[in-house]
Amino acid sequence: MLQILPAISASFIGLLSSLGMIVMLMAGMANAKERQLRQGKRMMLAIAVMEVAALAGAVWLMVEDRPWLASAVGIFPLVAVVVLLIVLVKIEW
Repeated sequence: MLQILPAISASFIGLLSSLGMIVMLMAGMANAKERQLRQGKRMMLAIAVMEVAALAGAVWLMVEDRPWLASAVGIFPLVAVVVLLIVLVKIEW
């Protein structure tokens, strides 16, 4: 039971990071051009799909009694969001 807590925490952190990135993308698209709006919507959709897949994978791995792998799957969206944020800052999107 105690081993599941890191997996739940990692999944929650991944969820919060994805939601935070979606909010930042929405805020950045306030005065965007049409092309940037399309790109932003695609990025938000990709982040949402990635988060749903990560949560489903983490829950499945917790049910299969593999909590440490579930932690890795649950925290993956945080890593992806950080990489996306670095790329967006570098290209000044």
